[in-house]
Amino acid sequence: MATQKDILIRVIDSISARLIGAEQELTELDSMGDADCGSGVRRGFEAVQKAAAQLPQLEPGDILKKVGFTLAYTIGGTSGAMLGTGFIETGKFIGDNSQPGIKDWINAVESALAVIKRRGGNTQVGDKTLVDSLEPAVLAMKKISESSPELSDMKMVLEEACRAAREGSDRTIDMVAKKGRASYVGERSRGNRDPGSLVIVLMFEAALEVLRSI
Repeated sequence: MATQKDILIRVIDSISARLIGAEQELTELDSMGDADCGSGVRRGFEAVQKAAAQLPQLEPGDILKKVGFTLAYTIGGTSGAMLGTGFIETGKFIGDNSQPGIKDWINAVESALAVIKRRGGNTQVGDKTLVDSLEPAVLAMKKISESSPELSDMKMVLEEACRAAREGSDRTIDMVAKKGRASYVGERSRGNRDPGSLVIVLMFEAALEVLRSI
């Protein structure tokens, strides 16, 4: 039977492959910004793939931190800072817990969201950033957690997270960007999905795909 560490490593591999494959789509969506989201994300997750051989020697919390620092150093810019922060803070929350429960994972991602928002200059839903998909996903996961004291189905949690993240990303299409390079063009940023929000959707979908295969 696969351990949590085994599953986490598979999830990271799935996320890496999914986001590397999304390079062109992310680049096109970033046309109002620096147009480097796709190449930066690809570069970051290719570096994660190269570091994969080191992951089995680490515990879950340290695996996440390793991924986060790798992304922060190789992607660069806002995308690197935000994605790196997400993994690092999730890893910090998990800490030395080698068998975190579902609610531990939910609380860890919520903690990461809070730090991402602070580091982004108090970024909020509606600013047209990755927070527009990540926060709804976290709220959906927490809702399940609070309504199910004996929560034991991570697939159900991720299904709700995927749905909420996708809906949040869809809403960014009609938003005017208030953060990042895209904010410089004002109304012209309306009509385009935020690329960071799509990154979050693809990450949750990749994680769910792994759990469904177990």
